[in-house]
Amino acid sequence: MAELREIQMPDAAARAGAGDELPDLEGERMVLNVGPSHPATHGVLRIVLELDGEVITKARPEIGYLHRGDEKIAENMTYTQFIPYTDRLDYLAPLANNVAYALAVEKLLGIDQQLPLRCQYIAWAATRWIAGR
Repeated sequence: MAELREIQMPDAAARAGAGDELPDLEGERMVLNVGPSHPATHGVLRIVLELDGEVITKARPEIGYLHRGDEKIAENMTYTQFIPYTDRLDYLAPLANNVAYALAVEKLLGIDQQLPLRCQYIAWAATRWIAGR
């Protein structure tokens, strides 16, 4: 696994020189959320930047950031209308998201044990496959 390191740059005033007075370059720090920056990332990367003017002094990546308001969108949809949204959460494993959503809804409705035996076996196999990934 890659090592996560925090990179910090010195202030603009400190880079200019300790003896120089630069009162006009000192300002407030600004924190800016960047991302998801491309539709293909599907919200899995967000970068929190700390800026000093135009200079990036700190960048903190958040990998796995997936919140795009899907829960709010789902509030006004039926169970079957929301399935295409779970398909689009991740291009690499759309069926895993569909299965997880379907199993959760079936369990919440209390119908998971009333399904035909074949469906129960498929659900059992799918949960083992998702857990083993």
